[in-house]
Amino acid sequence: MSSAPTRTASRASTASPSADVIEWAATEGAAVTLRFLVYLDLLLLAGLSLCARRTVPAEVPARVVVGLAAAGAVLTVAQFLATTLAMTGGDITVLDQEMLRYLAVETPMGRSSIARFLLLMLIAIAATAGPRARSLNALLAVAALATLAWSGHAGASEGGVGAIHRASDIAHLIAASAWLGTLALLLFALARSSTATADLIAALRRFAMTGTLIVGALIVTGIVNLWAIVGLDALPEWAATGYGRTLGLKLMLFAAMLGFAAYNRWRLTPRLENEELEGLGHLRMSVSFETALAVGVVMVVAVLGTLSPTG
Repeated sequence: MSSAPTRTASRASTASPSADVIEWAATEGAAVTLRFLVYLDLLLLAGLSLCARRTVPAEVPARVVVGLAAAGAVLTVAQFLATTLAMTGGDITVLDQEMLRYLAVETPMGRSSIARFLLLMLIAIAATAGPRARSLNALLAVAALATLAWSGHAGASEGGVGAIHRASDIAHLIAASAWLGTLALLLFALARSSTATADLIAALRRFAMTGTLIVGALIVTGIVNLWAIVGLDALPEWAATGYGRTLGLKLMLFAAMLGFAAYNRWRLTPRLENEELEGLGHLRMSVSFETALAVGVVMVVAVLGTLSPTG
């Protein structure tokens, strides 16, 4: 995730310090909120495109794909502007056309935002072609998701370490999108009374197999990302920093997700196979909690992107 932006604290002499702090906090909060929404949108878009009709036998309507792509494009522009404003400490008066051009064209954040916007527009157009464009949309959605690696800490890494970090970050994002997308599809299937129990059981069995690969990919790429950001030898001192504590919260949420996933796999799925009807309600609740935890992880990731790994 991205390094904490450099912020200037200049203000008009007539502004009070408390007003400055409130304005800066509001600006920073807007940037974090938009970052969260961009991540959530792109993870869902890629996850639904990858997993529909594969892990879960459900079709994603074209209007959902178009809606997510359009929302992602708007959010990308809004996030770029909010992040740019946060870099100035919330002082819009220092922004001019030349600065905006520089940030958009000369920085990894700007270039990745432009690429993401264009990819999302292509997805919205291709989605109108119907099922014929399903594979193309999945490829474009993964590409749009991958651009996030250049707006985070991986984008600030240089040389060979930077290349490894970005590749690992992209793999981490794809694995996360597959998990979140499958959860969303499962929730949709569980909400439909027409979904056959046999189809649900088959979907859960497929997810159990792919889920093991997803978790493994998340753990391995997470370790690589941690090594690239701070180095494994610095972990004891680093764990006491704000970034370290926030990452610890992310790991606790991730562990809770694993707990619900294990419960679904080893307890609830066998109950469904034994035709225990109450198992369906328990499964719906468990998947809902797991999805809520996943959204919580994305929220924490949005905050992590604004923190310095060394502070």
